[in-house]
Amino acid sequence: MKTPIHIYVPEETSAPGHRILFGLLLAAVLTSLTMAAGADDSFQQNVLFKPSQSELTAEARGRVMIYDGLDNKVVERALDTQFERIEHMMFTRTRQTQADDDGEEVIVEDDGC
Repeated sequence: MKTPIHIYVPEETSAPGHRILFGLLLAAVLTSLTMAAGADDSFQQNVLFKPSQSELTAEARGRVMIYDGLDNKVVERALDTQFERIEHMMFTRTRQTQADDDGEEVIVEDDGC
């Protein structure tokens, strides 16, 4: 009588694909959280006010740069000083600021519009 042979096949045969997918999703979430916190303001302002030659070349090819979470005063300055590049700019979630009684800038809460 022959004894059946049992081969152990780990259930994780498809795990590398799941790990890659999980890693990509985690990276997307972490990136959006850091951008929402304004961590990339200095990078965005450098691209906005001091673009490199490669960034200007990419814009000439049609690239649009999305600037997220900048203060309204920075956006206004960019629109005034970088007028020839406006068609390559998009501003999202601009933070509205105003001076309080002491003259300090405060962020006005978003009204959802």
